[in-house]
Amino acid sequence: MMLKITDRLSVTTPHISVVLVTMNRVSMLERCLEGVQCQTFRDYEIIVIDNASTDGTGAVVQKRFPDVRYVRLARNVGVPAGRNRGVLEAKGDLLVFLDDDAVFDSPDALERIAACISDVDVPGLVALKIVSPGDKMEEYKSIPRADKKRIAHDYECSYFCGAGFAVRRELFMKAGMFWEPLFFIAEELDLSYRLMEQGCKMIRLANVIVIHNETPQARVPGQWLYFGVRNRLWVALHNLPWRYVASHIILWWGYFFIMAVISRHPFFFLRGMLDALKGIPVVLADRRVISKATIARLKSLSGRVYY
Repeated sequence: MMLKITDRLSVTTPHISVVLVTMNRVSMLERCLEGVQCQTFRDYEIIVIDNASTDGTGAVVQKRFPDVRYVRLARNVGVPAGRNRGVLEAKGDLLVFLDDDAVFDSPDALERIAACISDVDVPGLVALKIVSPGDKMEEYKSIPRADKKRIAHDYECSYFCGAGFAVRRELFMKAGMFWEPLFFIAEELDLSYRLMEQGCKMIRLANVIVIHNETPQARVPGQWLYFGVRNRLWVALHNLPWRYVASHIILWWGYFFIMAVISRHPFFFLRGMLDALKGIPVVLADRRVISKATIARLKSLSGRVYY
């Protein structure tokens, strides 16, 4: 499906809130903020939620970007809770999220997002095209398709990458915001299941590009294994019928086991399994299984069903 976004740039656009969560990446954050502030679309605000940085982030933001609303948290609450806090601070009816190590590739990105999402006939959420900084190829893991097929044009999808996306505030709030216990990894997939269940249409935009300068700063080596192992089980239990929970765990835990062996981080893998199992009663208490109709829609869009 090809959306003629450029034909809609004259549409009256909504007010935008750009939400950024950061921690100890002040130089990357500066580049990200510069990319937002040079946008041609001007009816926006920027909210930076700082997860207790210790590298002088606050002083830099307040000096170089005085118009940015900066909120420093007393501790690292994780990505989902940080984004939720940003939304609570936001005033716009259209929310744009960027990772702090990402930057818009062009100055008309916000204009194109606003024009697309303000049309009632298209999406409530747009997934942006996330590319690597070197070759500018679409980042493999960020492709919002289970088959990871790279598609040049716009297409309907069923999930998104948190490095760059936009969503209508009313839909985000109705879906229950991000699930904060996840802390890091798979919070986007969890939210996408709930958005799909309420009938939200998602589009991956081909010509709104975000360069993702992924950096390991502020991350403990191997910690991604822990959250990956734990959260994949929790997200499946939170949303999916039992047969799909089984396939998720077999495939994902098999993958993480191999990665733990290769990276020599078995501790994180084992701890993730243990904490995942410990958390089952709490997750099941909030279990909301998506419908057969949503499952069918996910399958038709190459969504995350079996893994």
